[in-house]
Parts: sequence; C-alpha cells; structure tokens
Amino acid sequence: MFRTDGDIPVTGYGPLTLNDLAERAERARVEHMETYTATEVMHRALMAEPDYDGETAALVDAAVSFIKEFRKKTRVEWRATYRNWATAAGVEIPPDDDEAEDVELSDAETEV
Repeated sequence: MFRTDGDIPVTGYGPLTLNDLAERAERARVEHMETYTATEVMHRALMAEPDYDGETAALVDAAVSFIKEFRKKTRVEWRATYRNWATAAGVEIPPDDDEAEDVELSDAETEV
C-alpha cells in the first residue's frame, strides 16, 4: 500500500513529510513548464512586429536557445523531485524517456 500525502516525516528525508516532497515536485514541474510559456511569448512578440527585423529575430533566437538550455536543467530537477516523492509514497515511477519531449511543442515554438 502507498500513501500520496502525509504530514509525518518520511524516513531518509529528515523533517520533510510526504506533503513537503509533493510540494517540491509540483514547484519544480511548474518552473519547468514556465519555460515553454516563455519561449511562446517571445515568439508571439516577434511575430507581432509589423516588419521583419533580423536583429530582433537574432535576439529572440538567442533567448530561446538560452531558455531551452535552462529547460534541460528544470526537467532534471523536476524528475528528481518527482522521483523522491514517488519513492517515498510507494508510487511506481514511469520510465524517463530522455529522447522525447515531455510535452508537445506548439507550432509557434517549432518555427523559432
């Protein structure tokens, strides 16, 4: 039997409870997902420009590349915090497919 929540400290995690571990995993997931929002907003802003500006496009491209590198870090952190919670809760951990994106990319993001 497993528990997905609880306010009793989890063995091996110091004073952290199952609820604490779940909150950490959720915060890490939200931070990771925000990277997709950031690149989408930059793309929309670029597309809203009345005329093509190569300098602006280059800046957006550089920013998107920077965020994609940060996204790799946030995904690792999200998976690690999720694994901590799932292990403590006794939940089966789905396989981590590093070759696949964890969400579908929007058409706009694939164009940037």
